[in-house]
Amino acid sequence: MTEAGLVVSWSMKPSDWIEISRIVQRTGVPAMVAFARDTKASSRQPIRYATFFLRGGWKGLPPASTAPPPRDPKSAKPPHCGHPDCDEVSRTRETEDERGIRSLDRCPDCHPASKGHAA
Repeated sequence: MTEAGLVVSWSMKPSDWIEISRIVQRTGVPAMVAFARDTKASSRQPIRYATFFLRGGWKGLPPASTAPPPRDPKSAKPPHCGHPDCDEVSRTRETEDERGIRSLDRCPDCHPASKGHAA
C-alpha cells in the first residue's frame, strides 16, 4: 500500500491481523490496494489507519478470480497450425499456381483473418 501512496498506521488488534490474513488469501493484495486507493480518493477526511479499510469494505471484497485475464479478440491469434509451409509469425503460406507463379496467401488453418477465425 505504501508503494501505491497509501501511508497508514498498521497498529491493530491481533484479531484484525487474522482477518486481514484471511482477506489476503481470499481476494489478494492487488484488490485490497485498489479498494483502498479508490476509498481514499473519495474520502473527505484523511485516512490514518488500515483498520478504516478493514471495517469499510475489505471484508466484503469478492474472491480473486482464478481465470486468466480475458484476451483482446482483435489481437488474439489462433495457435500456429504447425504446417511446414506456414510461417509462424505472418501465418502465411507460399503457394504456386498452375503457371508456376509463387505468391503468399493467408494460411487457411491459422491466419486470424481466415474463414472460421475471428478477425
